[in-house]
Amino acid sequence: MGAAFKRLLGGDSTLLVVAAAIILSSVWLLDTAIVAPGGGVQHDFAYRQVAFAMIGIAIAFGVSRIPLVWWQQWWPHALALAIAGVVAVRFVGTVVNGSRRWIDLGPIALQPSEFGKFLALIAVTGFLAGRAREVRSGRVFATVLAMMAVPAAVVFLQPDFGTAQVYGYLSLGVLFFAGARWVHFAMLGGTVVALLVLVLGLLPAVGLTVLHDYQVKRLTGFLDPEADAQGSNYQTIQAKIAIGSGQLAGRPSDEASQVQQGFLPEPQTDFIFATLVERTGFIGGAFVLGLYLLLLSRILAAVGTATSYYGRLVAGGVATLFFAQVCVNVGMVVGVLPVTGVPLPMFSYGGSSLWTNMALLGLVAAVLREAERPEERYRRRTGRPVGGFGSLRATGSERAAAGSRAPRGASLAGSPLTGGAASRARRRLRR
Repeated sequence: MGAAFKRLLGGDSTLLVVAAAIILSSVWLLDTAIVAPGGGVQHDFAYRQVAFAMIGIAIAFGVSRIPLVWWQQWWPHALALAIAGVVAVRFVGTVVNGSRRWIDLGPIALQPSEFGKFLALIAVTGFLAGRAREVRSGRVFATVLAMMAVPAAVVFLQPDFGTAQVYGYLSLGVLFFAGARWVHFAMLGGTVVALLVLVLGLLPAVGLTVLHDYQVKRLTGFLDPEADAQGSNYQTIQAKIAIGSGQLAGRPSDEASQVQQGFLPEPQTDFIFATLVERTGFIGGAFVLGLYLLLLSRILAAVGTATSYYGRLVAGGVATLFFAQVCVNVGMVVGVLPVTGVPLPMFSYGGSSLWTNMALLGLVAAVLREAERPEERYRRRTGRPVGGFGSLRATGSERAAAGSRAPRGASLAGSPLTGGAASRARRRLRR
């Protein structure tokens, strides 16, 4: 079984094991804690989440098998698709709870802004990988922000402020791993503060508004948590009650008041972390957060082992997305951040989010697989390049070009590894 996991996700079974643990925890919670409209436990969410997970595993496997160089070259198309997807929602999208975010395909509804996270990552990392020598320039920094501003602005108008800010975090995270200058981050921070003052203070004072009414209420409710308990603060207050009632070890499903009695809105999606803590207590919440911490550590390890600049950017971008989504969702549920509607990755119910995050893990697996090629392992262990044509194993045409029929698997004459040395290197790699 361990060997199968390693073949599936680039030699690091931890990625798949931790992802499976998160998904299985979600399925268990959906199967035991969500109330049906007529009373009793509703199992449909759990069944559909299992089906989504099976598709997600296939997506992760497929993405992991595609060479990184292909994704790097494909970045302009990824950017175009990301923008086209979120723009299409404006014309053919379905309105749910006052927001036009989904495209209804009958049995399922897809959320292009979720897939856009994956495509935006491909776009910004591919762009930066081709400009490694210029990444510390202000022009490249500004170009990356402009690239992400286009889909983020369209998503913001859906309106979906939560996903729009995740696009912003992605661009900043990739720029950080790319090695952008700190002075540019500082200048951006000052600009953001000035925009917030303009949008929240000066423009409303003269009768101009940029935010929707419900977004303004959420922000003002965040600043005054006890105000409007039946309106903008209702979700946060009910989530806090659910978390507090869970105490150390949680409450049985038939006693979970906030979820079972229907007080907590969206208990299977945006506020599923509150559902988890009410059902399993501090222990269950800490366990799931520990899984995310372990997953993040493995993704960051891929940043360190990446053998290419592009691979490092990809793994860093995936780490940024997971970290941002977990922090925003949990922060929203416990009341330290405004309510924005960002799902908990691979835990909240929904196919679009789950498939996107599994595809992101597939990219990390591709980075790990690239680092596990025999020639890369030899280079890391010995500090010497693999000779000949860059591989321990010479092809027939290469042997012919060398003017001799070298034994299959040996390097060419004159390279750092020849004959017996190549054989000894291969034996060391097998160990």
